[in-house]
Amino acid sequence: MKLLISFLMIFQMICTNVEFYGKSYIVYDSLNQYVVEGRNIDYLQSVASISKIMTAIVVIENSRLDKKITVDETINKAYGSCVYIHIKDRITIQDLLYGLMLRSGNDCALMLAKSVGGSVERFVEMMNEKARDIGMKQTHFSNPSGLDEEDEGNLSTVKEMAILYRYCCQNPLFNQIVKTKEYKRLDGKRLLA
Repeated sequence: MKLLISFLMIFQMICTNVEFYGKSYIVYDSLNQYVVEGRNIDYLQSVASISKIMTAIVVIENSRLDKKITVDETINKAYGSCVYIHIKDRITIQDLLYGLMLRSGNDCALMLAKSVGGSVERFVEMMNEKARDIGMKQTHFSNPSGLDEEDEGNLSTVKEMAILYRYCCQNPLFNQIVKTKEYKRLDGKRLLA
């Protein structure tokens, strides 16, 4: 009887029409690569911190996790959400990746971009190249963090963000990072999700 009641409750929740008030959304079947349902799936808009998904995959594919970098004045341009690394700190790419994804660290985004691309500007070019390579035709990145107060911002659609996320989920390290609830840096400091 409990099983039947549970099934009926789940069935009712699935069949209930849910109101949506956003500009766009998508329900994407990534296994079969098709749109189940959506609204304005090609509407171009700022993707803000969701941009860090692209930052993470470009870093994962182009750097060693154990590489240590020295934090430099690049982080002086970071504001908003940060993990508060300091100039002259020595930190690994792995630690920065976890700070990027668990804490949405804008300082981590900038230091990863500088380390992997040689400059933030070159890293942004790498982000846009990767977007084109995986079929994101409307997407344009201007920075690795998603902040858009100082430039034209990072623009994409919900459909292309679904394409990006599908691509990233094929990477075991990306999956490991995004499912992590708590991470301790090599120097003992904790980063919480």
